[in-house]
Order: sequence, then structure tokens, then C-alpha cells
Amino acid sequence: MGTGFEGEVRYEMALSPEEAGSGTKKLLNRLGKKLEVTIPPGSREGTAVRLTNALLVTDGRPGDILITVRIKDGGTGVIEIDESSFEREVIGSNLPVVVDFWAPWCGPCRMLSPIMEKLSGRYAGRLKFCKINVDENPGPAARYQAMSIPLLVFFKGGKEVDRSLGALPEGALRQKIDSILG
Repeated sequence: MGTGFEGEVRYEMALSPEEAGSGTKKLLNRLGKKLEVTIPPGSREGTAVRLTNALLVTDGRPGDILITVRIKDGGTGVIEIDESSFEREVIGSNLPVVVDFWAPWCGPCRMLSPIMEKLSGRYAGRLKFCKINVDENPGPAARYQAMSIPLLVFFKGGKEVDRSLGALPEGALRQKIDSILG
């Protein structure tokens, strides 16, 4: 399911510079199970945190979860949402929103992730960037027919206004965003 050696699943975790510097604890949701992840102080972009045999807890099979730390710049960034926060973060948002329906095992999703992070800084205050793991959140994935990923769904005023399938290059995604923002 993941990349890397057999039995390993990879995730990325976005942290503020403060969280990375001082260390933090975060929750990772996988298959309806929550795992506490301890990020050590002094973590940098690309720091790897291995949860040995964590797949026994979440999947009932042997294997590790490997988390790669990503540092958000200046408080911007892509917000990780789930079924419980979708309504509040997306439908109830005062800003237009782009939601990335993704999964950690999806290569094109991983290609799109740094583009989304970069553009979240460029459009800060004008467009909210969210991502939702389709494996962990089947309700929204079914509701918005995320049968292939990555799928970007654009919302304005709580309503879907556009969508795009596949990993768009940065320029094409900027054009789409600009047309939605008017």
C-alpha cells in the first residue's frame, strides 16, 4: 500500500517552524484509529519519524509507519481535514477553498503536495487550501465522487464550482485558481 519496503506506509506531516523547533505531539488518523506521533525538538524539513510496528495497531498486520516532516512557512499551508472538520473548514468557509482528495500511497498526489504548499503561501488570505485522505475519510470521498486521485475540488460560498483530476503543473493550477477568484 505504501512506498518504501514491504509493510511500510509513508505519511507527511506539516508543522510550523515553532512546532518543529521545540518538538510536538500530533495525532495521526489511519483506518479510524488514532496514533500519537512525537516529533522530536530540532526537527527539520525532511526529518523522518518511524512508528515501529504501528500497522499492527491500525491495520492488524506487521509494518511501520514512516512520517516525513514538512515545515510550513509563515503560518500558511495546507490544512489537513477529515470528515468531522469538512463542513466547518470547507462548506462554512468565508474564503473560497480548494480541497485535495489524496492518499499517501498515490505518487501523483505526492507530486502535487509541494505545489499546493507553495501556492497556499501565494494565495494566503484569498483562498484556503485543504487536503483530505480518501482512505481515512470515505464519506466525503464518496460524496464528491473521488474515484481517481488526486482530485482537486474548488468551493466558493460552500458550493462546488470546479474540479480538476490529476497532478496539475503549478502554472495550470495558478490559472485555474485565478479564474475562480476572478
